[in-house]
Amino acid sequence: MFRRQTKKGRLLRNKDVTDLIDQADEKFKHGQFGDAANHYDAVLERAPNNFRALHNKGLALFALSKFDKSIECYDRALEIQPNAAHVKLNKAISLNSNGNFQEAKSLLDEIVRLTPTNKEALNARALSEFNLGLDSEGMEDLKKAIEIDPAYTMAWNNLGCFYLGLGELDLAIECFDQTLAVDTRNYDAFLLKDMAVERRERRLKRP
Repeated sequence: MFRRQTKKGRLLRNKDVTDLIDQADEKFKHGQFGDAANHYDAVLERAPNNFRALHNKGLALFALSKFDKSIECYDRALEIQPNAAHVKLNKAISLNSNGNFQEAKSLLDEIVRLTPTNKEALNARALSEFNLGLDSEGMEDLKKAIEIDPAYTMAWNNLGCFYLGLGELDLAIECFDQTLAVDTRNYDAFLLKDMAVERRERRLKRP
């Protein structure tokens, strides 16, 4: 009898945790990142090693620009599942956002070595490389990501930004046009293309 009650209690606790995570995920989907983080905390009070709650709390904190805290969550999640590639990728993205480009690149090198066709890892590594002054490597990674997925607008935009920085305005415009061919409402591509076109027009007007 005691064992049955214990098992039933455990099942109830597990259901409570699952319900809380579902509620937190719903908050996250609606952009309520602070509320989502609080719900994940409630889960972790009951189940401190809940992998899903740790990872998703990291995502919520990243959305709130709390990059140090998001990295802490990813590190705890990786203690539970050390080979979770998606957690490593999200940690690397947080490291990039926090300015830790060398650490991010080292982690992304590991991911790309294991999964060479991971376009998100290639895109993120390109950002690390550009910030480390490794421009040719960064361009190569973006081109690989686009080769893997020609509709990968984030890589097209990043490649366009790189050309824009170099003053290669025609190439930049081509990249932003590639984004807009896939996503006609890509606001970033609209703004960046307008910037490139304006610079090209000014250049053409010079005596």
